[in-house]
Amino acid sequence: MKSLFRIWMIAKNSFLEARHNKVLHIAGGFAAILIIFSLFLGQVSLHQNVKVVKDIGMATISLFGVFVAIFLGVNSLYRELQYRTIYSIVSKPISRSEILMGKFAGMLMILSVVVFLMTCYLYLVTFFIEHRVDWALLPAIGLILVELWIVASIGIFFSSFSTPFLSGFFTAGLFLVGRVSSELGAFGERSDDFFFRLLATGVQKVFDLQAFNLRSEVVHDIPVYTQDFWLPVAYAAFLILIVLFSSFQLFKKRDFK
Repeated sequence: MKSLFRIWMIAKNSFLEARHNKVLHIAGGFAAILIIFSLFLGQVSLHQNVKVVKDIGMATISLFGVFVAIFLGVNSLYRELQYRTIYSIVSKPISRSEILMGKFAGMLMILSVVVFLMTCYLYLVTFFIEHRVDWALLPAIGLILVELWIVASIGIFFSSFSTPFLSGFFTAGLFLVGRVSSELGAFGERSDDFFFRLLATGVQKVFDLQAFNLRSEVVHDIPVYTQDFWLPVAYAAFLILIVLFSSFQLFKKRDFK
């Protein structure tokens, strides 16, 4: 129980600190503007305005959410090092795994609030058009949030041993690879290079972030089944556990002297 309390306190402090971060405020403002602007873009698409708004709105939530996830992930530990607060934290009776878990839990809280606010903006715009609430968007938005948690865990993994710039570069690179893993796998199947074909197939099987993309289905009213949501969630939980465990091992060996 004491361990959970320490993790909660670190998560709470991380969340409260992020509330005053101007970068997050600017990102949220741009996201809100873009979602509202999608209303005007929808007007130029004959009979497709609602679908355009929903598609652009969810793409905006994903895009700005990824930016926030990377920003938080790569700076979570760096800020502690920059202001030298990490030295006072690690000297207390608290394990480094609790520090990472607290930081990660704080990021989950922040990302959840950010996605919730952007979802509210999107629903306000769609309600203005349809005069109803389309609850079918929630599974797709939920998977966007889960994907952001994966990105945040990858960011904190790299930040456990690298600089913010390199951590951000590697995290963004891995995110892009995960988004195009299906195309990469298809390209690998046509390749004559055995090792590249093996690598491309492995990436497609292990790190396919397209599994979290239900935007097309919900926008075009294609049925979304239970397994379409819960299987990616289970996969994300497994992936996050592996990434966080690896982060613990690296952070545990880091010297702060």
